[in-house]
Amino acid sequence: MPELIQAEILLDRLPSPPREHERPHPQQAPAANDSGVPGAAPRPEVSPASEAGDPSSRLPVAAGELVARVRAAVSAYAYGETLPPTRKLGREVGAPYEHVRAALDALEAAGEVAVRQRVYRYRLDPGQLHPQDVEFDRAVRGALTKRVYAPGAALPVGLLGRRHGVASQHLARACRHLIADGLVAHRDGPAGPGYYVTTTSPSPIARAAATRKEESHNRV
Repeated sequence: MPELIQAEILLDRLPSPPREHERPHPQQAPAANDSGVPGAAPRPEVSPASEAGDPSSRLPVAAGELVARVRAAVSAYAYGETLPPTRKLGREVGAPYEHVRAALDALEAAGEVAVRQRVYRYRLDPGQLHPQDVEFDRAVRGALTKRVYAPGAALPVGLLGRRHGVASQHLARACRHLIADGLVAHRDGPAGPGYYVTTTSPSPIARAAATRKEESHNRV
């Protein structure tokens, strides 16, 4: 009995548990961002890249709007005219240097601008081959003339691109003049989606167009 009384006395001396509204809230750990690092600044959203090395993957989600603004700024310059430095162009469109550079890379992938002397960019004429695509275009036209690829055959653009210095993300640009001249078509076929030969006999119009493209390239 004395032990029970002593135990009750000790319990009475213990501090009573705090009420619900008096309980301190546990300290919340800083939320982790998408990198998994607690408290780190969240990464800016970027647009998904459908192709490896796609330059638009370095752009914000509103990449289309920025590319349109850069395209509008570039259109103020004549074909073949050297564009201003990227930082100056960024001030004109009100965008960071890195985003403007990625937008220019996207325009280059579309064949609208090109790099001169590895430093400055210039505006390309719509009918002009990109300098990096000239050898590829000439090789494909030569192979078609020699009937290396039959009509309906899949054109091995990846192999030809590696052989003639065209990166995988620029193959669409390299093939666009072949498509415009009716030599190649991008469609679904027996080998899956890709570029297929439509004819091995370029028309006089296509041959003249190829000559004009090479002449315009040589003038730059």
